[in-house]
Amino acid sequence: MALAKFDFSYNRAWQDGIQYNTLVTQFESGKEQRRSKGLPRRKFKLKFEKENMSSNEAQQIWDFFKARKGKYEAFLWDYTHSDGTVEEVKVRFAQDELSRDVFMETIYEHGLELIEVI
Repeated sequence: MALAKFDFSYNRAWQDGIQYNTLVTQFESGKEQRRSKGLPRRKFKLKFEKENMSSNEAQQIWDFFKARKGKYEAFLWDYTHSDGTVEEVKVRFAQDELSRDVFMETIYEHGLELIEVI
């Protein structure tokens, strides 16, 4: 089954980050044992605002989120590196909830957080 592609224009300002998963076991003696659980995952926060989105695009993003059932289903997204190269990344939504600010059904604003699927 081919993955859907998230191909919507977002603000030029966005955030990215990295998330490690470390398991910490604390012993009765007070010592700790730590181990890494898997590879680190990248996180991306995208913002969508009125300047680059029509009401039709806002509804398409809403429908895309609903079709993926929140963070249930993975999809593809193009990440543009600082050197201009584009990498297709397999991601999913980080939350099961999406909200948006709407003014007079013409101005839309919302943010999405994506997390890499390894």
